[in-house]
Amino acid sequence: KAFILDAQSCTESSQRERLCLRTAEGMSPLTRALLAGTVLNSQALASSRGCDDGACEAVDSSSLLSINRDLAHRSLQHAAGGGHGKCPVSGVACSATGCCPGVKFTLNKTFPCPTAAAYFHGCEVNGEQEIVDGLLEKMTRAEKYRMLRGVGWKEGSWDTMPGYYIGNSGAGLQEEYGIPNLNMQDNGQGFRTVTEDIIDQVTGWPVTLAISSSWSEADTERWAVALGQEFRKKGANVILGPGVNVHRVARGGRNAEYNSGESPYLGARLTPPYVRGVQSQQVLAVMKHFILNSQETNRDTVNSIVDNRTMWEVYYPPFEAAVKAGCGAAMCSYNVVNGVHACGNKQALVHDLKGSMGFEGFVQSDWWALHSFAAEDGVDQEMPGDSTPGNEKYFTDENLGTLSEEKINDMTRRQLVMIYRYRIFDKPLCQPPHCDEELYNAVATTPEHQELNKELATKAVTLLKNEGGLLPLKAKDDLKITLVGPACDAPQDVQRQL
Repeated sequence: KAFILDAQSCTESSQRERLCLRTAEGMSPLTRALLAGTVLNSQALASSRGCDDGACEAVDSSSLLSINRDLAHRSLQHAAGGGHGKCPVSGVACSATGCCPGVKFTLNKTFPCPTAAAYFHGCEVNGEQEIVDGLLEKMTRAEKYRMLRGVGWKEGSWDTMPGYYIGNSGAGLQEEYGIPNLNMQDNGQGFRTVTEDIIDQVTGWPVTLAISSSWSEADTERWAVALGQEFRKKGANVILGPGVNVHRVARGGRNAEYNSGESPYLGARLTPPYVRGVQSQQVLAVMKHFILNSQETNRDTVNSIVDNRTMWEVYYPPFEAAVKAGCGAAMCSYNVVNGVHACGNKQALVHDLKGSMGFEGFVQSDWWALHSFAAEDGVDQEMPGDSTPGNEKYFTDENLGTLSEEKINDMTRRQLVMIYRYRIFDKPLCQPPHCDEELYNAVATTPEHQELNKELATKAVTLLKNEGGLLPLKAKDDLKITLVGPACDAPQDVQRQL
């Protein structure tokens, strides 16, 4: 039997008894897999767990959901590729019933072709759960710590070290396990130019809100694909975006980078194509800033007080849409939420995001947004991992040492799953601090991206038609329009911004 249930029909008491699937754009991953010609039955689910039918009865819904997503993902790739594909890392051609040669990430065990049929389980390891379990069993606790906190900033300063990105984690795991460094760079609306030389190497896109004003899902995805391509060219495999907060304060300092405007519905429609586009280029997306990040003024102390119904109906929808689209990570925000800082708000991160929404990715702090050791409160990774004047670091060996092995594994697993699912381990990029060439010299923009840039900027313009003379405006041959403000001719003064 195949079970297809909308997530809203699943009650808390039935979580361990029913396969609850959240829908994406009205259709669950399993439904899409079924339409692609693959039927998942209880035997296939049991096989994917390595147990017989009866032994899997107590498996909780999150495990079943993970199995389903992995199998459905492979089914979709199988349908799209006609069953033929290429193996990650080796590049060897493979088929629907074939295995890829073992690589370091799979501990040198054969694993299914990316386009293998969901029912195929003929390799030494089959599916992300087995692969990740193997890595977690072999990695030392100290090695796992490297994935749970960042490096690369000059201790006690506000500057990154040469050859490092805005965020860096997982150093030294590539050689032994094939686990790539996560090279993270701002921003969701274009590669951050940390030096003046980089400005001409990347595309200067319109702000996110401008692109959102076109209301185009197709254009959003085209833009996201181009962003992913440029980030990879510059050596980054994590984009610190999209920003999806619903505007609450009209003068919010970061409103321009949030795709929702004042509409949770708009944000929920435009976020999935962004996530899909970026991650199609083997770059993880980070939805931010979770949650209620509405202003820059007093951003570390402002308390956003919102009741539960308003939260779910107004402020959560764009984030929930990102979860359904498979977003790799989430970034918690600086502000206070109902009296508790967002990066440490157990209700928001553990119960709502990871629990009710079913988020499988990892939660990272905004840079120096922690006010306590918040691992038990839902934060999986501290960023940037180094202290500055007035900001201490919390994910120390001493603090991490207080956590159970199960907790450390859960925090690490969330990264490893996304690294495998989106093939981040395939064709690894540079390893900081040896990223000078990619970061400072590689030219990522292209003539095609420049043309897309112009097209998106043009579509962002909204014209108001004065039908019936409703507005008190009269057409004149000498009518002039005046543009006022510093944004009319804003120089890209990087040093002044720093």
